[in-house]
Amino acid sequence: MSDPEELCARAAEMVGEDPESAYGMFQEAASAGHPNGVFGMAEMKMSGRGTERDPEGAERLYEVAADAGHPPSMYRLGMLWAGAMEHPEDPSRAADWFRRAADAGFPPAYPEIAGILLYGYGTDADPTGALGWYRRAADAGDSLSMFKAGYMLSEGIGCERDDAEAIRMFRMSAASGVPEAMLKMSELCSSGKADGGKAAAYNWCRSAADAGFVPARMRLATMLYQGEGVTRDLSAAFGMYQSIMDEDPDAMFMVGRMMFEGLGTDKDEVKGFELLSRAAAAGSQIALQLVQDIRRRQNSQLIRIDGT
Repeated sequence: MSDPEELCARAAEMVGEDPESAYGMFQEAASAGHPNGVFGMAEMKMSGRGTERDPEGAERLYEVAADAGHPPSMYRLGMLWAGAMEHPEDPSRAADWFRRAADAGFPPAYPEIAGILLYGYGTDADPTGALGWYRRAADAGDSLSMFKAGYMLSEGIGCERDDAEAIRMFRMSAASGVPEAMLKMSELCSSGKADGGKAAAYNWCRSAADAGFVPARMRLATMLYQGEGVTRDLSAAFGMYQSIMDEDPDAMFMVGRMMFEGLGTDKDEVKGFELLSRAAAAGSQIALQLVQDIRRRQNSQLIRIDGT
């Protein structure tokens, strides 16, 4: 019989190209009592790759492996009882399995326990405990947990407020590619709370915007419009606002306003006013105020550009 550890490693490599053979290898490792083999079988039964899909059978296998001390199986059971894969939800059981996985030193479970404690999901809320687990997850390299720990430190949630440590967490998270952290670093640099000034603020915001983060694209457009940390570029600002106007009513307001006034694009009062009206209807208060002001000022020749 082949070494069970080696069988599991080979099976994991073959799942994509030959799932049936991979399942057989996991099965052979499981018959030798190796929990990774049991876990591999459970994963394939859950997905239906290499064998018939059998969520109930997969859950039983996860339980066998978990009872044998297998942390990834504990984590999977936590996910299932949290409602994953259309499984019935039981917050208490989810919290118990995540806790077992976290206590066994399985890093993916750390932020799950942190969130459970922060929001009181299936247990009493414990912000201090939540911060401890987020920091443990951050130490294990989880970039989103770095951001969440930074937020809690900056707001004094579960701890005394610590701006210096919060900035350190935000910076690590941003450097790891979390767009929300990049935008936060942009705000901190812009306000002078973090080093770098307006130029660094622009660069962080550009990185977050390039990652597709809509609030960052909105902020970047405004920086380009105002010339904050970069040479003013109305045309680039207009293009950025336009790229997100269907997702942000205030961006639609800016597109309409710039069209109406001919800033960074050809002047088109009719189209501009139409967009201003749409932005106002979508909830932009600044657009509503401007639309009302324009309507008060328009004369009989302009009455037809009332957005209706």
